[in-house]
Amino acid sequence: MSWAEAWILWLLAAVPLAAALRWWLRGRLRRRHASVGAGQDHLTGSVSRPLVRLRAILLWSGLAAAVIAAAGPRWGADNSLRKHSGADILVVLDCSRSMMADDLSPNRMAAARRKALQLLDRLPQSRLAVMPFANIATLRCPFTGDHLALGGILEDCSPELFPAEMGLQGTAIGRAVQEALRYLGSARERGQAILIISDGADVDEKAVAEAGTAAKDAGIPVFGWYVADDSRKVSLMIDGKLEEMTSSRATLERLAEVTGAVSVNCTTGPDDVEFIAKELEARLAARPWEERRRTVASERYRFPLLIAIGLLAAGALLPTRRRQPPLGSET
Repeated sequence: MSWAEAWILWLLAAVPLAAALRWWLRGRLRRRHASVGAGQDHLTGSVSRPLVRLRAILLWSGLAAAVIAAAGPRWGADNSLRKHSGADILVVLDCSRSMMADDLSPNRMAAARRKALQLLDRLPQSRLAVMPFANIATLRCPFTGDHLALGGILEDCSPELFPAEMGLQGTAIGRAVQEALRYLGSARERGQAILIISDGADVDEKAVAEAGTAAKDAGIPVFGWYVADDSRKVSLMIDGKLEEMTSSRATLERLAEVTGAVSVNCTTGPDDVEFIAKELEARLAARPWEERRRTVASERYRFPLLIAIGLLAAGALLPTRRRQPPLGSET
């Protein structure tokens, strides 16, 4: 079992303390008023003390159950099987340091993440995989149609995955595409595509040429999504020096042309997402796929909440006075 807000459970300790404090205050008040005749048996004889105690138990227990419900208990697991027919799109996401430039709002990296999720919303029948790259490429998320999982993975993609001090920074698009092709495997179909989201060009023209040829031979189109605004000049602090960030879509256009795909500029509106989506739908054959999802630690707050409502309602409605005989009846 786990809890959504475990700190709320500390309030459980306050429930018996509050009950004890209320009992003490009522006793003190009763003794203070005894001198004026309050609380005498002839005045309170109709009140059932067992019922009063039962009512207090119900109300305080209901309050404790409400605290437990507010803490958000979780246990068990849910399983579901999702079946659809769509394409598999491997997103090769640039995580070089230049992606932190702010010519796109709030920066190129955030814009790239946002566009990738918008594409998945536009193509709900398709699956996406995420492969961030800089000087090397590494798979971070296999093919999935789970928007929540993809959002978390994309949020973790940043230049910090590829420390410059380890020589992992750069824009090796050619090698990233070759790594993507190895992941897609030998059973390649027209239902698969590579989508490169980047702001730069690869200076290793040999690697780019080899990647383009391999993708073309395998029938895998390589689409490009250029995330930069050439009309603005931006600078970043790199290794203690302020450097102007250059950008180029030359490599993206080259790979797209060789493999029969297209490249597009990132825009502030939905036009680029719509354009890429239509091109993917037109060029890729849909294929059936299924995905089993396992959701661990399901929310179970409803059970203590229902118990709390029942106890509080029973306590509030419980009568505490004995039923009195009708006037004039014999005792």
